[in-house]
Amino acid sequence: MPNRSTLSWLKEWKNGGAMQSLRKFGDWLKEGAKLPWGAVAEQGIEAIAATSDLSEIWQEAAPKIAKLENLDRLDSFFKLFESPVTQLAVSGLPFVSVGIGLLRLYWDVTKTKPTFESSVALAAQMAYLESLGGVLARVDEGTKEKLKAVRLSAVFEQQLKKSDEKSDQITLTKTRAKKMLTQLRRSELVEVFDEALGELLKAAGLKDWQIKVLVDQVAWGTPKYFHSVVAELKDEVEPLAEFLRSNGLPVQEKFDSIEDYLAEKIEPLPTQTVFDEVNVTFGNLYVPLMVQPLDVSGKETQEKPVSIHAWAEKLLEQQEPRTVGFIEGEAGRGKSVFCRMFAAMVRLELYPVFIPILIRLRDVSCLENNLTQTLETHLQDLDFVQSDSGWLTDENTRFLLIFDGFDELLLQGREGGGLKELVQQLGDFQKNSHHQCLVTGRPLALQGVDRMLSQTKNLVRVRLEPMANAQRDEWLVNWAKLFGKAEAQDFKAFLTACPEDIGEGLAREPLLLYLLGRLHREKHLNADMFARTKGMQAKVRVYDESVKWVLERQRQEVSEQIPGLIAEDLRQVLQEAALCVVQSGNETANLAMLKSRFTDGANPVAELLKQARAETEKTEDKALNNLLTAFYLKPGEGDRTGSVEFAHKSFGEFLFAERLKAAFEDWTELDKRQRPRLNDADVARQIYDLLGYGPLTVEIINYLKELLSASKWDDLVQLFQRLHQFYENWCEGFYIDKAPGENWPQSKMMQLRDVDIPVGLRHVDICAGLNVMILLFVLHRYGREQKDEQSRSQLHFHPCGKLDKDSGEPQKLLRIIGYSQLIGVANFATTVGRHLSYADLSYADLSYANLRVADLSHADLSYSDLSYANLITADLSYANLSHANFCAANLRAANLRAANLRAANLFAANLRAANLRGANLSGASISGANLSTASISGANLSGANLSGANLSAANLGNILFDEETNWANAQGLETAKNLPEALKQQLGLP
Repeated sequence: MPNRSTLSWLKEWKNGGAMQSLRKFGDWLKEGAKLPWGAVAEQGIEAIAATSDLSEIWQEAAPKIAKLENLDRLDSFFKLFESPVTQLAVSGLPFVSVGIGLLRLYWDVTKTKPTFESSVALAAQMAYLESLGGVLARVDEGTKEKLKAVRLSAVFEQQLKKSDEKSDQITLTKTRAKKMLTQLRRSELVEVFDEALGELLKAAGLKDWQIKVLVDQVAWGTPKYFHSVVAELKDEVEPLAEFLRSNGLPVQEKFDSIEDYLAEKIEPLPTQTVFDEVNVTFGNLYVPLMVQPLDVSGKETQEKPVSIHAWAEKLLEQQEPRTVGFIEGEAGRGKSVFCRMFAAMVRLELYPVFIPILIRLRDVSCLENNLTQTLETHLQDLDFVQSDSGWLTDENTRFLLIFDGFDELLLQGREGGGLKELVQQLGDFQKNSHHQCLVTGRPLALQGVDRMLSQTKNLVRVRLEPMANAQRDEWLVNWAKLFGKAEAQDFKAFLTACPEDIGEGLAREPLLLYLLGRLHREKHLNADMFARTKGMQAKVRVYDESVKWVLERQRQEVSEQIPGLIAEDLRQVLQEAALCVVQSGNETANLAMLKSRFTDGANPVAELLKQARAETEKTEDKALNNLLTAFYLKPGEGDRTGSVEFAHKSFGEFLFAERLKAAFEDWTELDKRQRPRLNDADVARQIYDLLGYGPLTVEIINYLKELLSASKWDDLVQLFQRLHQFYENWCEGFYIDKAPGENWPQSKMMQLRDVDIPVGLRHVDICAGLNVMILLFVLHRYGREQKDEQSRSQLHFHPCGKLDKDSGEPQKLLRIIGYSQLIGVANFATTVGRHLSYADLSYADLSYANLRVADLSHADLSYSDLSYANLITADLSYANLSHANFCAANLRAANLRAANLRAANLFAANLRAANLRGANLSGASISGANLSTASISGANLSGANLSGANLSAANLGNILFDEETNWANAQGLETAKNLPEALKQQLGLP
């Protein structure tokens, strides 16, 4: 608002004392070129200038105005501004309009015409000033108070001083002026402005971080206002008129489009409600968590955990070349909520230094040749992308590209769902870009791309940690603000009374903490319910109670529409919806796919849809939507044909596991004569329907294990037998080539294609077979946990049949691995390979097999042939590898801790950086193997043949050896670490 003296002047002028006021106005001009900005703000400089008798005053003031330094130099016209910076900012004074009025006065008095160089310089100064005003209008009151002493003219007087010091660097030639039109942000002129403004802000008492934020915001905002300045000057600066006509308007429209995107998509993110809560938003409950810094290979560094916001802000502060930021965390840990909140924070506090764009990778349907093309394809509906082919190369704008859900990128026809391509594109893009990329995802998704990640030098990784006490206490404070202190205290007492797996486990995950809080608030949970549960049992119990509670509410709401509908009918709807979402691969399912699941007329839901179908298709959709609870499902975004989407991936995975369990019960159900109710053909058809889509995830398997644990032993044995029968037929190609009647792989392929999921016949067949193998390995491990031998044998699974040195099909598994490579080179390793713990693979021929990153811990690989196999970073800890052949195998960085390698052949194997702590290598042949940097501490090397092995920098502390250990021609012993003194003496080493 105008100051008191200005208001007095205005009142006097309006009440008839115009001449006296105008004389005073002229005196101000003559004395120091000080203008009454309050009057200007309310009346406009043109209105004042048009007042009668004012021309005389202008004439008197003309000499003062004319003495302004030559504008062709970078002398500032704005040294006329004497008011405090903050006063002008909060008064709403249109800086650009005032500046243009003064320029017109200057040109009229001096009878000069602007040159191209002076036009650019003046427009840049006005734009910088306008950006400064916009930034200062948003600062807090404390900062405004500190800036009261800073006068606007000082900013540009300081700039003049800097200009004189750097005159050689910033003399504005026509070439430099033209360059400024497209690279204003990085121009020498703006850099001088930044430095001058920074010194003044520092003198005003602002902290360094505040100065940097404010200066950056002003500088990055200047290009946006530059074009509006040129637009308002129009043809009065003829040298820039052509620029306005050819480029100015599109650029301004681009900035307008960016602001529309931020207002429509980013600003509302914190206010989105949590599930079906009416008054609970993400912003109400959000608490920033901690992250643990990791190295590029995913191992913890020595750095202590830091706040995720502090880490992300530090990432934004780094100088070019920038690094890709990667945040990994388990499901429900809070990755997506962080992305929403951080994007909104950047818009509010850092824009236009960074322009946040949030991309859910589940929605990316196509990876192009590079990230720029991928982004342009995915964001083609945004005006600033569609209208500007150079939106990512423009030096005047800088984007924060947030890619949420690395593990949710599932592109058909690409190995690993396109993850390798995305990693490569991110790394290449970041090397040559001034923008910043930030990615989130689950750790398991990285196993197939870990080598590429470790080779990506411009990558920094962190792991999202569970809630610490401080964060949870802060969360409970937020909970109390919403529902009262008493409820928050009761909930905290509930968590304390619960078993450790609940109070100190699940209640450390933001998603489950909210679920626990809500169910406790509505009296559906108490501590006694978890008295005898732990780990996954507790998690399944929470989800199960959540579903029961939601279904009861939903049943009451739709009971009038569907008389007789029970909660289990609704649960079936959710399970089928989960199946559709999981099989779609991107967390969104087409509503038509869900409708197709209800074709059995005996089902109450199918009967409802049949009645609705008799009316209109729209009514049918509405009827089905009425059955979908908003707590778990919501309409898919951006889908005109109708779709459903789980509010969190964990819900879909849990309910899909329930759907599989229901199918297992059908397959093991016996009729009155104690014979299976479903024949083998029916089971095979259902297996393709349920499992012929893609790999079962570890999360689904974990839920399924817990659900199966409550099954009767006879049911598990029956289930194993039915799955094994399918497996044997599948290995022979029976269902895809030989089965009479309907071809089930083909039927499933057509079903998925009908809802725009493009899969091939082999894809369906391979996925069904590999998923059945996963289930057989899971049941095999469950059998291994039983104490009696009979029970163990009933669930014993060997993929090659019962093998010994003289019988069986030792290459059967190798053929399966080769077959699976038709849809991805590493397909078997990254799907079935994750479930091979405790597997029996003894005597199997796995030569040249790709088992990279496979989990073979505790597995039996005795007498197996793994020559030339790829076992990079595989987990072989505690495995039985006795007499196995690892000749020339690649075991780099493999975990062989406590493995039994007795009499194994490791000739020429690559064991670089492998972990062999506590391994038994007695009698093993390790000649020619590369053991450099390997950890062999505590290993038993008695009788081992290490002739020609490379042991440089290997850790040999506490190893066991004897006189029969052959060290002849072993290399690198002189640099090996922690060699026992007895070994040094035996080998004659100093």
